[in-house]
Amino acid sequence: MTTKNSQLSKRLINSARTDSKRIHITPRLNGWAIRKEGSLRAFKVVSDQDKAIEIAQTFVINGLVSKIIVHSKNGEFRTAK
Repeated sequence: MTTKNSQLSKRLINSARTDSKRIHITPRLNGWAIRKEGSLRAFKVVSDQDKAIEIAQTFVINGLVSKIIVHSKNGEFRTAK
């Protein structure tokens, strides 16, 4: 295992232990994934980023999550309003 893969593995394991109420929108090959922080699997994958944000905002409105974090295809991220 390379150092980069080892660091990524440790980061994923640590994030899986969190009980944060944040949700992440991340790029996938076939669209955009909606994933609860701490989960390694996507809740849902949709074809467009705006649709993913719209779905995630319904979770905020219903009080299920506190914050939406949107990742870009180049690795940067921002918090959605």
